Amino acid sequence: MISKFYYLRKNLYSMAELVLEQVIMLGDVLENDDYALADTIVSRDDLIDELEKENDNLSQNAILEAITNRNILGMGDVDSDIILKKDPLRFALSAIRITRNMERMGDQVVNCAEVFRYKTIRKGLFKKEEPMGLILSRVITLAGMAIESLVEEKERFMGSVNTIEDELNGLCTEAFKKYRDANDMEKVEFADIYRIILALERLGDYSVNVAEELVRLNTGKDIRHLENASLGQNSIRHAG
Repeated sequence: MISKFYYLRKNLYSMAELVLEQVIMLGDVLENDDYALADTIVSRDDLIDELEKENDNLSQNAILEAITNRNILGMGDVDSDIILKKDPLRFALSAIRITRNMERMGDQVVNCAEVFRYKTIRKGLFKKEEPMGLILSRVITLAGMAIESLVEEKERFMGSVNTIEDELNGLCTEAFKKYRDANDMEKVEFADIYRIILALERLGDYSVNVAEELVRLNTGKDIRHLENASLGQNSIRHAG
């Protein structure tokens, strides 16, 4: 009988690949003003939602299986300070967190695509103008790093991820101020650009969350909020 962990791992990777495909497609949508592809992104979101439900169920069953096996093997009383890298219970718990973050990554991609379909944003904005093109590039890079780390089951990109996230937050602040003060921009266009900037920033945040969870899975260390404690000061939500 094949372990539930086999199916959980397989589904987790399938979801990761689908989310990354959506992110890459979003890059094509924004750079090429491809409204038809934006429709495709929105229609594919149901696939991610279904995988999230499947992963939730598989994770719950895997947790029960892991607890049962730990008890059978006499591991139930193991000191919680002892970290077992290959502990299936830890993998199942991490899978829940990773699944949640990837589903939210997918949601932010759809949010961008839906706003872009309104056709209120001038063409060529993401290809010709900085910092929007740079924002898109950094988001795609962050998502790619997180997914690759997941598939390889390593935290190899963690340092680079933090650096790129800082850069992304700065670019989002720069973009917000630039278009807020633009004299040739209608309020409706600015509102939609702002919504996309927010969604892209959050997409980057969820990518970092995946990377951080992979560090916890591989090392047992929770590194959330340890670095860049003043990150919120740079957020566009607090831009002056």
